[in-house]
Amino acid sequence: MAIHRRPPHPMRGPLILLVILAVLIAGIVVIANSAKPVPTKPIEVDVARGQQG
Repeated sequence: MAIHRRPPHPMRGPLILLVILAVLIAGIVVIANSAKPVPTKPIEVDVARGQQG
């Protein structure tokens, strides 16, 4: 006696891809928001150079 299985829904493949993409984007957003900004040192410019003479 054969078991009759329904074929998968046509949107099943793209839906799985969309879910995986959403999880990846959410992970990237979480990682990006957890990064702490690194304080930068001010650039020191020697203004007196080139004005002598």
